[in-house]
Amino acid sequence: MTTTTVRLTGQSLIDFVNEKTPIIDAFFTRTDMVRDAGYINDNGTGAYVDFYTELLRAKGITPVTDTDKADAEYEALSGTQQDLYDAITEKFGYSWTHEETIEFMDELDDIGITTPEQLDDAYEWETDEYDAEEKFAEYFVTEVFCTGIPDIIEGCVDWQRVWDGTLRYDYVTIEFDRSTYFFRNN
Repeated sequence: MTTTTVRLTGQSLIDFVNEKTPIIDAFFTRTDMVRDAGYINDNGTGAYVDFYTELLRAKGITPVTDTDKADAEYEALSGTQQDLYDAITEKFGYSWTHEETIEFMDELDDIGITTPEQLDDAYEWETDEYDAEEKFAEYFVTEVFCTGIPDIIEGCVDWQRVWDGTLRYDYVTIEFDRSTYFFRNN
């Protein structure tokens, strides 16, 4: 048989907390109070966030969450900035926080990318390898130019020199979130 615990809300919750707070000690803890008020997770632990959020609401205080702040910041962006934010999220940062996405937008702005179209035009490649410039040079020569390097000399190519001598003038990098992103200079 499953029992459903009713969560106290509104004035009932305020009265309960006012009654129980003075007796909190080693034998009756805040966890006991949270559970006795009906705020229990499926695994039996106290649902603290739900409890305190409801307590604030009952007292007439609307809690501001990080999501609320992020939504407000997003709404404050211009239409183009929102479009860029959405393009970044779709292309790279589906798991990034709002703050990380804004930080990446700032990095892009530093290299002159402020619209989704500029992002699409300039973006070339990304890697999470430590020798990113070498890997990019190899990628660029073998994949973009579709130039096969004979196996006999492949180990002799100094990809870092290819980057340093040629490609670094045409590309700019952003190191972010343990990856390196390569963009064409425009």
